[in-house]
Amino acid sequence: GTQSISPFYWAIESGSLVTAQAMINDLLTIRADRDNYYYGYDDLFMRHPDVIQRLCADAANLLWPLLDGLVWRSRTVVAGQRRVNYYVKHLMQDSEGKMNQAMEWLAKNKDPKIICHPVVVTFSDVFWGQLANKYFLLGRLYFLFTLIVFLFSQSILNHLHSKVADETEEEYIAIFVCRVFVYLGSMTRLLYQQIVLAVTDCRSGNVTKLGGTLPVPSYLFGFQQFGSLTLVICLVLMLAMEPVIHCMSAGTDKLFSPHCKEAKDIKDAYSVISAIALLLYWLLLTDLTAFSMRFSAFLLVIGRVASEVGLFLGALVYLI
Repeated sequence: GTQSISPFYWAIESGSLVTAQAMINDLLTIRADRDNYYYGYDDLFMRHPDVIQRLCADAANLLWPLLDGLVWRSRTVVAGQRRVNYYVKHLMQDSEGKMNQAMEWLAKNKDPKIICHPVVVTFSDVFWGQLANKYFLLGRLYFLFTLIVFLFSQSILNHLHSKVADETEEEYIAIFVCRVFVYLGSMTRLLYQQIVLAVTDCRSGNVTKLGGTLPVPSYLFGFQQFGSLTLVICLVLMLAMEPVIHCMSAGTDKLFSPHCKEAKDIKDAYSVISAIALLLYWLLLTDLTAFSMRFSAFLLVIGRVASEVGLFLGALVYLI
């Protein structure tokens, strides 16, 4: 048989990073003669579609020279500015026309200098401005609407009167409709997302073993996804302890009334879980700060300060 060996990858594997950088510089240098321009950008990414992933894993120092080679700057200055071309096609889509994973690989590399490179900023802004922000905003608006419905069903509609006798059947129907929407429109949606993410991580082997024995899907180590899973658990518990359902089976004078003997013992636990779910709804909305750099920076500072305060309180409790 035959085997195709890449001199570029062979140089990286053998530790000859200077040679690998020389190859990058040679391929990404624009040359021209009387007939054509010559630029190895397409050839590099067609031959090595996973070059970003490979460099992130084995030769992170070569990422900057590679990204520099994807920029062309004109020598002509007009009104204090000059034209700049960014060659980011292969960073945005692969050879099959699907979305490239370059941004995911660079994010996992966790190098702030690389993320601030003009090429990365350019193609990430294109992704965000022309594609991602619309779907993200629609998803967050739906989540915000779900939060408002949850707030009405748990904290507003059932506290309109100081006495239970003053509550009307119409109010009970409104509460029931809101809770049905939360269970069907929010809980099932979040549960489906969690199942898909868990199955995907398990199939790809992307799991982390806690204590060296317990395998946990890696997606759960992100705040948003872990919070979503916790919220799903709270909503499932709320559905299992729903006072309206218990009272419907027992029979009440008013339709969908949550007040009966069968539901009396579980109301306290239901209220606690409801409060936790409401808190999680608000916390999961914090990713809306992505639309404002100031709010994002403020949230980051709050997170750092909160961790330090937690350490201080822990040390204080230990001393006491």
